[in-house]
Amino acid sequence: MKGIVLFAIFSIIVLSGCAKSGGGSGNEPLVQCGDVAGRNHLNILSINLLFKEIETRDQRLDAIAEFAEKTPVDVILLQEVAGGALVHTENSAKDLQKKLRVRKRDYDLYTAFEIGLPGVLGVANAILSRCEIDYRVTKRLPHATELNFQGHDIKLPRNVMMTRINIPNSKRLNIYNTHLCSACTEEQFSAQMDVLLPFIGEVEASFPQGNFAILGGDFNIDRFRVDPFVERFFYDRIINAGLIDAYAQNRPLDSLCANPKQPDAHCTVEVSTLDAGGSARRVDYIFMNQAKTVRESRVVFNTIVDPSQPSVSDHAGVFISVALP
Repeated sequence: MKGIVLFAIFSIIVLSGCAKSGGGSGNEPLVQCGDVAGRNHLNILSINLLFKEIETRDQRLDAIAEFAEKTPVDVILLQEVAGGALVHTENSAKDLQKKLRVRKRDYDLYTAFEIGLPGVLGVANAILSRCEIDYRVTKRLPHATELNFQGHDIKLPRNVMMTRINIPNSKRLNIYNTHLCSACTEEQFSAQMDVLLPFIGEVEASFPQGNFAILGGDFNIDRFRVDPFVERFFYDRIINAGLIDAYAQNRPLDSLCANPKQPDAHCTVEVSTLDAGGSARRVDYIFMNQAKTVRESRVVFNTIVDPSQPSVSDHAGVFISVALP
């Protein structure tokens, strides 16, 4: 199976022009989130779905849907959404949307594929929102070498996606979602940041001053890792761009997943039974552009620290509840 996936990915890169962005299902539900304005806070979950884990995907999506129903979660940011014959689904974000609908939770969906060989394999980012998505845009990030196939460096494209959600009788706000490269060089990572941050700045400049925006996703940035390059620099670039680490509010930053050999409740990789190793890190974040009150923030699906939680990916998820403007 691994060889087939690598071959498909290699084919995707060779056949230029196949990568594309896509919208929802074409049969979107009537989304309603009037309760969000009533309670005056927004609940957000970010989770990497681990596209290549096929056999357990249905159960893992069930666990996410159950969490989203009970919490409740208003916006879900997804990375490594999968689609195509090799992964036995058209769109795993759409699969989650259907599971939520069965639970009487309707979500609008926007999917932006990063790579894609139509009908064979696609990997995407996606945003599910209980509030209507009334505007959407995706920006390509520079390619970065992430796989080697038979001596060929395979460059996988990434993207940052933006949706503007409409909260009835309240505000509209912008939600961004991204997945930055892993196993890439410092120069390649920097090139992606050089597109990501200016894109957000340019979009936000087109809205009235004081517009509330949230950026989440899998950033592959560990503030404590220095090999193969110092990653704290890139975290600081995000902060210096005027963004606030929502999860870190009211927590000592240098204590959050500080020891890779001793996973704690703040780590988001290598803390799952699907990928429990000796180098736990915090690489999944939710940032915001204003110092709003964070009512609650926690890492969820960290099954090494809390065995009572389900494993839904090789990543844990980040959940925040933030006061609305």
